[in-house]
Amino acid sequence: MKVCHGPAMWRVIDLKYESHFSRMSLVLYMLLDRMYRIAVDRSQGKLLIISIQNFGSRELLNYIAKRSSQLRYLKLVKCFNIAGGLAVAAKNLPLLEELHIHLTFISEEDIESVGRYCPLLNSFTLNASEYDTPVNLISADDGQALDIAKSMPELRHLALIANTLTNVGLEAILDGCPHLLSLDLRCCYNIDLEGDLGKRCREQIVDRKQPCASCQDYEFYSEFSHYCFSNDDSTFRD
Repeated sequence: MKVCHGPAMWRVIDLKYESHFSRMSLVLYMLLDRMYRIAVDRSQGKLLIISIQNFGSRELLNYIAKRSSQLRYLKLVKCFNIAGGLAVAAKNLPLLEELHIHLTFISEEDIESVGRYCPLLNSFTLNASEYDTPVNLISADDGQALDIAKSMPELRHLALIANTLTNVGLEAILDGCPHLLSLDLRCCYNIDLEGDLGKRCREQIVDRKQPCASCQDYEFYSEFSHYCFSNDDSTFRD
């Protein structure tokens, strides 16, 4: 019991809520929120890595950030009430090196704040959003890509599965993130890499994943497959 209460035991926290029910009761929400805060408190400011799945809020994210100034790694999966939270939390995460967002919507302000307040960030994942559909992905939008290019110049690894960026956004990223070693563009259907931009990607990026590459090795593929077009681009994969 004494060992389990020691802060060294709470440097890595993996918080995952799994349920077959689509809605969570208020009582359960309050219990989970309290439990997660206790876990963070037990780290006594020494938390280095935290992963949250299927739960979370702007308030919880801010609570974690205020008490975890040494945090290096943050992963958010299917956290539906996070948008805008990173814009506040990032101010308290100066040592953050990796941020991985999966099936979670964040705002452009969140991206800008992370880039501004987390200068050591070298790995960023922004894979899909709970609001996206295959139809939405056809609508071009370079907002997120331009914010990444403008605010995250030290990135080495970037994953943007199922993003709406176009060649304009991609070119901005290549200009603004000159140290990129890996770039994942799977299911980014508004990008055309046949011409000079494709050549530049091959020359500048060591590890590349093309828009048409398979996503079956993606860790959340079972919840993600509806984003992916079939080979003839006329139907969607099961």
